Amino acid sequence: MDNNTITARATTFFKKMEARAGEIMEEAKISGQLVADADKDPYKRSYLQFKGAIIAQFTSIIQKGSTTFQTQVMPNARGLEMIALSQLYNDWNAKIVSMMNHAFEQVEERNLEQEYADIMESYRLAIEKFVCKQCGAKLTMDKFYFQASYIACEFCNTQNTFDPGSKARMMEHIARPLAASRCLKQYERFLEERSQSGRKAAASAYEDYLKAMIQEMDNLLPGLSEQHQNFYERMMNDYNKLGIAW
Repeated sequence: MDNNTITARATTFFKKMEARAGEIMEEAKISGQLVADADKDPYKRSYLQFKGAIIAQFTSIIQKGSTTFQTQVMPNARGLEMIALSQLYNDWNAKIVSMMNHAFEQVEERNLEQEYADIMESYRLAIEKFVCKQCGAKLTMDKFYFQASYIACEFCNTQNTFDPGSKARMMEHIARPLAASRCLKQYERFLEERSQSGRKAAASAYEDYLKAMIQEMDNLLPGLSEQHQNFYERMMNDYNKLGIAW
């Protein structure tokens, strides 16, 4: 870039990218609810695919803006230009991230918190009714059970079958997305760090997000901390080796 026109060219570039982001946001607002309503899958997989594609487009714009700024804009800036251009980029980046974060806020998706509350109420009732078939003692549950399991009576050692009910099986499918939804702020910080500093520098922010999510999963599914820790280690290993972030 010519130093005489670098600010003007950068301004034009970021305005065009912002306009494209605006088009994507408009598409999300217009089509998002229609896709969600039409998707009768209980897990809303078609809607989530649509949402993922929209987020991917925003991410692509953020990454392109970051790469252009770091490789073409700043290397050619001088003196006070660098300060002005840095402010231009930071304002632009914050605006695009905000668009991405709010693109689907008006769409009514699955209410995972309500689903969780319903599941746990059903689970609580199943536990209340669960007594030893031999001696009638109330049996203690030390973990969450997704399906029918044998539980030994601590008083007479009789093996009892505990059936948590059909709703409990749904917990296996909603625990992770629910935990992730409770850690949105940490995930947004990770996205911002990655867009500004790159994937490698954002590893710490990604780790913070994962740790928060794992803590939520432990809260949702007590007694399964070992499995959750294994999941955390696998995700961090994938991120560090392959650059995969979920």
